[in-house]
Amino acid sequence: MSNMSMGEVFSAGHVEFSRWSPLLWEPLGEQLVRVSAPQPGEHVLDACAGAGASAIPAARAVGEHGSIDAVDLAERLLAEGRARAAELGLSNIRFTTADVTAWPAPDGGYDVVQCAYGIFFLPDMDRDVTRLVGLLRPGGRIVVSTWDEGAISPLPEVAMAAVRRERDLSAPVTSPGNPAGRVNSPAKLRDWLTGLGLRDVAVEQVPFRTALTPDLAWAMAAGSALRGVFTGLDEAALARVKADYLAELARREQHTLCGDSLIGVGVRG
Repeated sequence: MSNMSMGEVFSAGHVEFSRWSPLLWEPLGEQLVRVSAPQPGEHVLDACAGAGASAIPAARAVGEHGSIDAVDLAERLLAEGRARAAELGLSNIRFTTADVTAWPAPDGGYDVVQCAYGIFFLPDMDRDVTRLVGLLRPGGRIVVSTWDEGAISPLPEVAMAAVRRERDLSAPVTSPGNPAGRVNSPAKLRDWLTGLGLRDVAVEQVPFRTALTPDLAWAMAAGSALRGVFTGLDEAALARVKADYLAELARREQHTLCGDSLIGVGVRG
């Protein structure tokens, strides 16, 4: 695995990431905001904000008297979010390159903390989300989206198999305990949120499918955390990885991407 930070990985893959923004990230970001339901005048922290797929619709919802802090380590993704917000005339959203696990609470706390597909990238999911909950005012709500079991598969597995033919991946490529696997069913996500001390916990399943072409399949690999395992491969090796990856997806007749998701919400007591 690369020694690049997660922010560096996603910044390096910002072009490929953006290919998926209108097809996947933005529709699913809208779904998250539908559940988080920010109200006019509320103050929202969007953690692991990326290019603003959930932060921008939240900014529309809170209006001119509300505010959005969109925080991420991937500066190039945030730059895209800033440009998009400016294009839309949204002045109530601030995109900041920072470690959200050290982000301070505003006076009175946030009304909403939301995080789309980011909790499993935090260094310690339990500790760090507990800290995010602490940034809420009493009665504030935290809303997170995660992948339902089987979502995105088999793209990561096929990509990793192709990389293993080129380099040793004996070192762990995910953080200990497989955090994504701990929150990939309604029951798991519900139990996990309840274990954080939240009340009124609810989880919604969101089915999602979209067409998958070879170009988009490669963009998903190169614009995601998988890009970290590509780093350091020479041009010829990377070309072989891409060819093997796409050939295996073609063999499997993989023409659709499953983006089935879970959205969990809980209230700080």
